Amino acid sequence: MRLWAEAISPPALRFDALVISFAIGIGLYFGWPSEPLLWPFIAVAGVVGGVLWVTRETSKDIWIWAVLGLSMCIGAGYATFHTSNEATPRLPIAERSYEVSGWVESIAASGKGVRWHIVVEDMSRLDPDELPEKVRVRLGAKHVDAAMAGDSVRLVANLAAPPGPAVPNGYNPAKRAYFEQVGGFGYAISVPDVTPMPREVGMGRRIANLRYSLAKRIHETAPEETAGLQAALLTGVRRYIPPEHTEALRVAGLAHILAISGLHMGLLAGTAFFVFTYLLVYIAPLSRRYDVRKFAAGLGIIAATLYLILSGASVATQRAYIMAVIVFLAVILDRQAISVRSVSVAALVTLLLNPEALTSVGFQMSFAAVLALVVTYRTWQDYRPIRAKGGFIARIRDNAVSLSVTSLVAGAATAGFALFHFGRIARYGLAGNLLAMPIFTFAVMPLGIMALVAIPFGLESAPLWAMGKSIEPLIAISTWIASWDGALARVSAAPAWVIGVYGLAFICLLLGKWRGRLIGLGLIIACIIGWRLEPIPDIRVSAEGRVAFWESKDFQQLIVTSERADRYGRNQFSEKAGQGDVEVLAMSKSEAPCDALACRFEVKGHQLSILNHPSEAPIECAVSDLVILTVRDVGPEVRRNCKARLVDGRTLRRLGALDIYLEETIRWQGTKKPPENRRPWD
Repeated sequence: MRLWAEAISPPALRFDALVISFAIGIGLYFGWPSEPLLWPFIAVAGVVGGVLWVTRETSKDIWIWAVLGLSMCIGAGYATFHTSNEATPRLPIAERSYEVSGWVESIAASGKGVRWHIVVEDMSRLDPDELPEKVRVRLGAKHVDAAMAGDSVRLVANLAAPPGPAVPNGYNPAKRAYFEQVGGFGYAISVPDVTPMPREVGMGRRIANLRYSLAKRIHETAPEETAGLQAALLTGVRRYIPPEHTEALRVAGLAHILAISGLHMGLLAGTAFFVFTYLLVYIAPLSRRYDVRKFAAGLGIIAATLYLILSGASVATQRAYIMAVIVFLAVILDRQAISVRSVSVAALVTLLLNPEALTSVGFQMSFAAVLALVVTYRTWQDYRPIRAKGGFIARIRDNAVSLSVTSLVAGAATAGFALFHFGRIARYGLAGNLLAMPIFTFAVMPLGIMALVAIPFGLESAPLWAMGKSIEPLIAISTWIASWDGALARVSAAPAWVIGVYGLAFICLLLGKWRGRLIGLGLIIACIIGWRLEPIPDIRVSAEGRVAFWESKDFQQLIVTSERADRYGRNQFSEKAGQGDVEVLAMSKSEAPCDALACRFEVKGHQLSILNHPSEAPIECAVSDLVILTVRDVGPEVRRNCKARLVDGRTLRRLGALDIYLEETIRWQGTKKPPENRRPWD
């Protein structure tokens, strides 16, 4: 009984516990089945505040739990307020043509063409209060270099509201667009009229122009084979990276070097700190009276800030920047630089700026890696034997051990989140990191920093050439490892709740004592069981009526109504089953009985009829278990009398794309929620 009492007693009230409770509150908001109101959180917070006041001197345990509950309520309430505050007008669901005037905020590669995020200044057919903040427009290959970020543009585009997920519980473009304040997606149908950026513009527009101009300059100056990677590493602009390089890095477990995060920021800010310290030491009047490291730390903060702005300030970069600032402030204030508290501060600041970041893979993997590294090295410092300083060989050995431990710990910490989000993991990621990261750390990034410093003076050619030559073996290593048999492992998709529970378990294992670790282990077991019990959908029906289903239980061949249509949704459907490139076979080429009006299949013991015309519905409803009409609606009489489960146009308009499970009782799940359960981004 004593052990059980200890297991359920509250944790020590530390700052990191408050931040975790705040994050749990945000997670509860985003996991809520419908959009909650703000006032219930305020009311609950008031009640909890009253409990705090009453128990402040009577029960420490109740007081601690009440504080954590209050922090959770504040997190949920803050996320609710932030979401309502981020609302921007959205275009209608039906696609229409608009004449758009604005300026280009960012440019990304899209197939052979480009994709512009345009900050809207005016749109035809819309009143000023109906204008979305931004729209995303796709352009063809002819317009790849039509504009630079910051330029004013005018074009005609077919636009509609951002689409929802292609598969149930899948990636939701509409949610990301909502928080990025993008109110419409579409494609250009006219040649864009481009005007260079005027002199008098805001700071945000100037920074966007600077980033992309710098990326273009690097791309044009650097060696052709590596120019895209160099531009991405130094500015965060990925539009020039060849797809084969991205895929090789991903399969080799090196994709993290493309996301400007802790490693990049640490190398740049750390290099700046040591260079400034070295230079300031030689200013005798200054170094004799003051600790020049504090001045160097201030200059390091400035360097980190410039890199944050230059790299686009993604969530991972923000976390790295906050951590760098905390480290430098610790140097200035004579405090411990790296600790769990500093990670907690970085997480809190990031969540205050962007609560929605909690649900993003970038936030989860970034903080998982840094938290695991902090805890590991803290434990290592406590238990490793004290050794005298060695020579050059000893330093090389220590650096190699440190790099190996860092790669192993960071890889292990992020592996679970990668599996749950992407359904795949690089099996040889440790080998890839051990072989490639010394090159990246000691050659690629130092030369990149030299190139950034040299650019204002027009002297970047030599360091960019040297940086490119150092990237070549990195590409060769990633390509080699990606060619190994079984380099990329795939698993079936996990249910949505698993990611949140796993994140909580991960924190319990790292920060908890024995009872916390026991709870964390139990939660991980629950995640694994829930994951393995999650059924795999047998049939997909897109919102446009395109059908795809697995021919057999081994998920090797996908039977489809059209080989060309619905490729994106079909790929996501395949990934749910833990499959990558699968064989696709059109129904018309299969051995099933088909004619111009219908096809019949037997799938997992169920009779399936796929119709191209509603005239066949009465007959198929009598002989099949599931009837799918790919076009139009059935009549009301047929609907009432159909003995089979029936999917037609009316069903798809109401539920969106469907995942169908051929169990004892046929059931399905759609991408659209009922109107009463829809969130602001739905």
